Amino acid sequence: MKSKLLIFSTLVLVIALVLGISGCKKEEEKTTLIMGTEASFPPFEFTDENNEPIGFDVDLARAVAEEMGLELEVRDQPFDGLIGALQANQIDIVAAGMTITPERQETVAFSNPYYNAKQSVIVRAGENLVTSMEDLANLNIAVQMGTTGAAKAEEIKGTADDTSLKQYEKVNEAFMELTNGRVDAIIIDVPVGASYMKQFEGLEVVEAIDFEDEQFGIAVRKDNEELLNDVNTALDNIMSSGKYDELIQKWFGQ
Repeated sequence: MKSKLLIFSTLVLVIALVLGISGCKKEEEKTTLIMGTEASFPPFEFTDENNEPIGFDVDLARAVAEEMGLELEVRDQPFDGLIGALQANQIDIVAAGMTITPERQETVAFSNPYYNAKQSVIVRAGENLVTSMEDLANLNIAVQMGTTGAAKAEEIKGTADDTSLKQYEKVNEAFMELTNGRVDAIIIDVPVGASYMKQFEGLEVVEAIDFEDEQFGIAVRKDNEELLNDVNTALDNIMSSGKYDELIQKWFGQ
């Protein structure tokens, strides 16, 4: 009798544990999409007067999250550490004006492209230091760490270790260095450069230099095919619904 009672009690305990674990799993069901970005890249991502991240990428990622039935959490961190944070499961996606490149595709998966971009060269107005790509090889160039602008500068210099290549964590640091005369040029995405030129006077774009087109994508971990498919489906819905055009108009006036 005691043995039967013991068996019955054990079964009850096991069932309770299973139900408890199941209940925990339901409570832990994902409700938030965590976006990693670097918020000094207007109009794609920057901070408002309350130091909260805003911008085109933030709004687009929030629309993606809403399509998936999730809330969006934005984490602001250095650009050159975003892919590492993604691989370490600290964030779910990267939406940071990140160009789709073969090198990055070796470590992360990208969504379908959501923005066509291009690099520009910005200098102090009227100095005529730069009229061609060759001129940049002998000048001090400022870039943001880990960006395709930095990669372009490295190509121009022939090495990443050239002392005339100045890499900064935030874009505004590069612009301060340019206006203060400590660097001669900045290589930066066209809309981002245009945004900073509204804040820093006496600068101009070198129209004679034309870089190839680039495309931005949302990055996810390579092993998370389900999330990649969900993001692509959400982007398709956002673009077909007209929401994407609304965001373009809001942040770029186009």
